[in-house]
Amino acid sequence: MTRPPDNQGDSRAAKKQFKSEVARWAAIMKVKPAQIRVQSMKKKWASCSNRGWGCFSTDLLLESVAFQKYVIVHELLHLQVPNHGKLFKSLMNAYLPGWEAILAERNGSASRSL
Repeated sequence: MTRPPDNQGDSRAAKKQFKSEVARWAAIMKVKPAQIRVQSMKKKWASCSNRGWGCFSTDLLLESVAFQKYVIVHELLHLQVPNHGKLFKSLMNAYLPGWEAILAERNGSASRSL
């Protein structure tokens, strides 16, 4: 008996690939998240707890690679800098030059926050 094709396999592969990208950026940025999760989130693209847990929305997997990269760097940077002050913006510029253009392009229709 054959099973009908399901998108769960594709979803698992996409999550695994995304988590690999998060791990790659964590190594570049020299941060060590305690846990990385990809799950359903309705109001945010991602969040980072003070315990070092990074949580990313499954909907982010459907976004452009540039926007995914922005969200990954943004959240991982919160493991070093808890606010969005001058240091945070300077480090964003260092890790991801042009991040403001990526955000401006995406925020035209974004209804979620970081």
